Amino acid sequence: MAVIDASSAIMYGRCNLMELAYQNPQIHWHDRLLAATVLRLFPCTVLPNHITIFRLLTVPVVVWLIYIGNYTWGVPVFIISAFTDAIDGSLARTRNQITKWGIVFDPIADKLLVGSVLVVLIMKSLSLYLGITIIAIETVVALAGLYSHRSGEVHMANYLGKMKMVLQVFGLLFLLIAAWWQNDSLRILATITLSFSVVFSLANMVAFGLRKAI
Repeated sequence: MAVIDASSAIMYGRCNLMELAYQNPQIHWHDRLLAATVLRLFPCTVLPNHITIFRLLTVPVVVWLIYIGNYTWGVPVFIISAFTDAIDGSLARTRNQITKWGIVFDPIADKLLVGSVLVVLIMKSLSLYLGITIIAIETVVALAGLYSHRSGEVHMANYLGKMKMVLQVFGLLFLLIAAWWQNDSLRILATITLSFSVVFSLANMVAFGLRKAI
């Protein structure tokens, strides 16, 4: 059992800490915000990996709803599924429950959600070249992550990766609402946002390559 001080006890709450390889992770400002609000709703029996599994299970539901054009349910379910990305990460850091499984499969769940929705939206209204570019980059990053994991190397998500994910989620959200409301302005905003996500994706790939080189 890990030993924590009084301030850490306030952050971690009454949950028992797990004996893990990643102790005392860096706590970000949004982790503290979520810990003071949303994370209080989750009992100690709910682990971050449970949230990641939930996100994986919601992917086919989101894709089906969007494919059949049911945006009334598809958009809210997508928002909930995307928000679990913030929840499981903050839950893992603030309760000191970071695992190798979570580090590997959390980004995979994100890529499945984003990539699957993109495939459907490409068929509907997204720029074909932009959609293919995003999917290609996400595929390369996912394969690189799996290769590193098989090689015994585990890299935690960095700032560039987090910003890329945020931009992708908002870009897809704008695109979904644009398709729902038939709004061209939101479609343009979605394209711009997703284009910026490509920039952060490429920067993250370069940073990953530098980490490998070093």
